[in-house]
Amino acid sequence: MKIYTKQVVDPKFWDKQKRRVRNSIKADFSINGTLNEMENVILELFERITQEFGRKPEPKELKNLFELEYFESKPQFSKKKHKSLLEVFDEYEKRMLAENKPKSAEKYSEVKKGLIEFGKKYKYEIQFETINENFRNDFIEYMRTEKLYAETTIHRKLKFVKTIINYAIDCKYIREMNINLKRFVTPYTEADTISLTQSELEEIENLDLSKSPKLDRVRDKFLLGCYTGLRFSDFIRINKNHIEDGKYLVIKQKKTDKIITQPFWNSVKLIFEKYEYNLPKPISESNFNSYLKEVTKLCETLKREQEIKQNVKGKVVRITKPRHLLVTSHTARRTFSTLKAESGWDLEDISTATGHASIKTLRTYIKLNDKQKADRLAKIHDNMEEKKQGKNKEAKVVQMKVSN
Repeated sequence: MKIYTKQVVDPKFWDKQKRRVRNSIKADFSINGTLNEMENVILELFERITQEFGRKPEPKELKNLFELEYFESKPQFSKKKHKSLLEVFDEYEKRMLAENKPKSAEKYSEVKKGLIEFGKKYKYEIQFETINENFRNDFIEYMRTEKLYAETTIHRKLKFVKTIINYAIDCKYIREMNINLKRFVTPYTEADTISLTQSELEEIENLDLSKSPKLDRVRDKFLLGCYTGLRFSDFIRINKNHIEDGKYLVIKQKKTDKIITQPFWNSVKLIFEKYEYNLPKPISESNFNSYLKEVTKLCETLKREQEIKQNVKGKVVRITKPRHLLVTSHTARRTFSTLKAESGWDLEDISTATGHASIKTLRTYIKLNDKQKADRLAKIHDNMEEKKQGKNKEAKVVQMKVSN
């Protein structure tokens, strides 16, 4: 490929072998600098075409690209700026907000803050280049021992970091990592969670919290969750505007944007009437769970010990805790699903009320113990017997009429 460089030199000063101006006092050495610059541009263009398209450029193609890039100052490839890990986190948060996913943006922001805290503690630079096996293992240990996160939380936060890494690779901010991403995330471990029994729920209902209005309000909001099976983000903001025709509760789920329509249950109606249809204002989930712990600690039925699995330094061990320490805002959704299943509701009907898109996911919310399962079988049996006896009575009546 021949390119006109627009440079002129006396032939006696030209070195054909080196293709540069000879070392001479009378020669113009600035030409060599220009030629070096041109050569670098050509090599860069050659490399970019090879990377972008997986082939070598044709001579005429490369010559044309060079002349446009160098002589006409028209960049032929966008020069992507290298972005740091934290910058990519910021970019991805904005992407989530643009897609109307503020909750997702908030979660990525929390993970980013966690990485910054971890970096300061363990003297790690939070960069793509520093993420290796040691970084991963130290970060996991930090979340387990210092943040006391459950294994499901650790699994989820590592997935967020992996998403950011893959996004950076897709955007060509980085080419590769110093770690095998296929093994980056810890295995998913099903958390030990509970649902309330009918007697436990009734004790919470009957607590006298008149001397603590704050706990009283939290208790009532929690009961709304138990009576409706809605997520915290939905039951915490229920108000009179969600009541339609005086007999329906209609709310758009914050997580999925799908609308749930339930009967305006009498138990829910009683709570509305207690507050004259002006329910307490929403509070944060962390504050809610903190106050809820104070409420459940007052319940005798929740003081019994519960054996649970817990991950300690990567090993699963069994420990016991009072049940009141295991109650969270999400216990309400599990309690609704479990008690309705115990009473004989079909899974399809429960999912209609809770808004679960997957029956498989719904099953994980139903925490029937052996006695509850036996009671459910007994109720189903009794219902079948009642229907059977009812049909027999109808048959006898019909037979008598026919005989007359």
